[in-house]
Amino acid sequence: MTRQFQIRVSALSGIDRLIRSLGGDSDALLATTGLTRAALEDEHRTMAIDELASLLQHCADTLNCPDFGLRLGAGQDFAMLGVLGAVLEHCDTPQEALKAVRSLMAFHNQSEYWNHELQGQLLAICRFDNFHAEADSRQYKELAMSACVHLCRRLMGPTFRVARLDFSHAPLQSQELYRKHFQSEVMFNQPQDILWLPATLLTQRLHRGDATAKAVAEQRLQRQLQRQGQGQDRVQQVSGLIQQTLGVGQANIDHIAALLGLHRRTLQRQLAAQQQDFSRLLHQIRMQSACWHLRYSAMDITLLAEILGYRDLSNFSRAFRKSQGLSPQKWRRQHRQPPMR
Repeated sequence: MTRQFQIRVSALSGIDRLIRSLGGDSDALLATTGLTRAALEDEHRTMAIDELASLLQHCADTLNCPDFGLRLGAGQDFAMLGVLGAVLEHCDTPQEALKAVRSLMAFHNQSEYWNHELQGQLLAICRFDNFHAEADSRQYKELAMSACVHLCRRLMGPTFRVARLDFSHAPLQSQELYRKHFQSEVMFNQPQDILWLPATLLTQRLHRGDATAKAVAEQRLQRQLQRQGQGQDRVQQVSGLIQQTLGVGQANIDHIAALLGLHRRTLQRQLAAQQQDFSRLLHQIRMQSACWHLRYSAMDITLLAEILGYRDLSNFSRAFRKSQGLSPQKWRRQHRQPPMR
């Protein structure tokens, strides 16, 4: 069921150095997914996200380093995002940078989407991901959030402060270590991965903003996107919009078509041209997400049904049983990841 989403190998920036600092053999570990140290320097190279997640987990296990993803993210800079990083570095405000991430992240990671919204005095930076592997991908998710926090810190400077951080999965280590890493409260088994910041940070002026350099980077980025043809993958676009609208009950074909500026019949034809249809795609995304959360988080099943856009628990349970052959509760008992010791 999991699509072969691609991610740029630059997401692993610094992995060679981290492995060696932990006493490991970077050549041997990279080779498990067909990578070399030289390949990590190729800004155009991509790899399947499930392979990247597998590599991170293998490194964490081999090196006995449960915070491997957190450490890797903490050591990265804007170069890990390639030319997208150059765009972000030269934005005038955090709000401008967040808008760029929202519209251009497909350049770096085909499965990942970011959005932001104000909630009172806090800014919620929300991470959406269409990648839900059967294998443990928590190192991959923690890498993403760790890199996000540390890139925000680089961008905003000494005024940057994390109010709270939410993970949708169960912890891989003690919560105290997470609090120390992020210098804030960290919550687990939450509806979504969210970085919470003081809202006042959104409009502050950034000292490194350079409109000319940003325009050059944006032009280069658009040329690369056009060559890759990512903007032509309608299934990918719809998958991202479904993921972002599930929890608010708007993941229906009429709403998604309107967001894309299309008539529903036009969208249906475009999906059919890629051997897909909306109902099947919605069901696949719901089941992938449900299985991942049941296995790797302790999230309450009623809450899970809500964030997946079901009217109530009974509707979710019926759909899940029909798809997986078991109730959500029984499936969780059979497949649950052992708790951290």
